[in-house]
Amino acid sequence: MSSRYGEDPFAIRDPEETVSRLERFLTTHLEEAGARCLVLGMSGGLDSSVAAALCARAVGGRRVLGITLPENETRNDQAVEDARLVALKHRIGFKLIDITPIVKTSRNALDAKSAKGIPWGNVKARLRAIVLYYYANTEHGLVVGTGDKSEIMLGYFTKFGDGACDILPLADLYKTSVRNLARHLNIPERIRVKASSPELWPGQTAEKELGLSYEKLDRILWGLERWMTPEEIVDETSLKLALVRRVRERWLKSEHKRRPPLALKLGYRTAGDDLRLPRLE
Repeated sequence: MSSRYGEDPFAIRDPEETVSRLERFLTTHLEEAGARCLVLGMSGGLDSSVAAALCARAVGGRRVLGITLPENETRNDQAVEDARLVALKHRIGFKLIDITPIVKTSRNALDAKSAKGIPWGNVKARLRAIVLYYYANTEHGLVVGTGDKSEIMLGYFTKFGDGACDILPLADLYKTSVRNLARHLNIPERIRVKASSPELWPGQTAEKELGLSYEKLDRILWGLERWMTPEEIVDETSLKLALVRRVRERWLKSEHKRRPPLALKLGYRTAGDDLRLPRLE
């Protein structure tokens, strides 16, 4: 890459400072909300393992509840053990809840016995969110989202599913940067290098579904973040123009997933738009 991208735009230049800022973010919002703990889904993957480690460092493992939610269609025993390992290392409260009965009941209730692909995968992601919020309510906690900047910019998440959360500590870190941060946090190598997957259907992997490696996707997204044209990104990265345009199109079309629901302005001020309250001190 040329000098515009620098030697490595995804390197964590000062890992300790970055981790410290993320810890303060988590601690501050927990205190402001008057919550007792942080609740997150732990899949055994990269993002959730990094998020869990940060939560434990910020407020202590005893104030973190990690929940793994396997089900028969995508059960991965190694992923469950990876999640358990991270929880044990950081002294995080850990629950394993098999959601197969909930998934089966949903299939029957929706008359979706043959449903598959994205519509059914989104149902499962939302069922997971229901479980996380149930425990956040009963434990007086906040749900911590585990999505990263790459996924958010691409719209690679389920609205009101894995996108449902109260705070999102990794939202401004590209997937490549999260991998670098994981190394600093001593996340086990097999977790750092494993293929990312939402595990919504058998054999699903993020890079296969998106059609590009995160290394290439992040280079494109980095340029889009800086309002570079597709042609400028191609000049900098040597990637094919068609690929860059496809990623840009996905980014633009998924904007609705990153915004609150649209509302027609009829009154003096509109809640969530021009009627927004300052953070409590």
